[in-house]
Amino acid sequence: MEKLRLLVTTKCPNKCPMCCNNSWDFSKLPVVEHFNYKEIMITGGEPLLFPEKLANLAESIKTVQKLAYGNKGKLFLYTALADMLPNYIRYFDGVVYTPHSVNDVHSLLEANNFLLDYKDELMESKSLRLNLFPDIKKHIPDNTDLSLWKVKDMQWIKDCPVPADEEFKRVAELWEVE
Repeated sequence: MEKLRLLVTTKCPNKCPMCCNNSWDFSKLPVVEHFNYKEIMITGGEPLLFPEKLANLAESIKTVQKLAYGNKGKLFLYTALADMLPNYIRYFDGVVYTPHSVNDVHSLLEANNFLLDYKDELMESKSLRLNLFPDIKKHIPDNTDLSLWKVKDMQWIKDCPVPADEEFKRVAELWEVE
């Protein structure tokens, strides 16, 4: 496989009834053994609940990919915490952000404005995807400049199957406390 979806934690501030994680037994998920992938997507739970561990992991993966495999695979972060993006986007080639509540829209707008203001310094060759559920999308002002983002309209999908071209693995010890 060329893509790895890497679970680092099951901790999450959102308690979504249709969360993909509700259908998994993470103790049965295989532990990652290498990082020789073209794309690695760090996910959870919420990885940004553990910002220092996340930064260290991202740097380690990039170093291993370069030194051990001679490639420069892409590293993506899946998150629902927009307020932390300005501080941690530098560690990733891209971010997939999914606001989960109306309260998240304010954080999205602030982070988006920051990224727009500093796009020349922060955004060179970054990929940003914004997943919007209909109940969230309606709260984003029409005049909001989302030009940095590829916006994807979302619907809840029962059991959220992993795409056929991805492996889903976890770190040896899931992050529980910072």
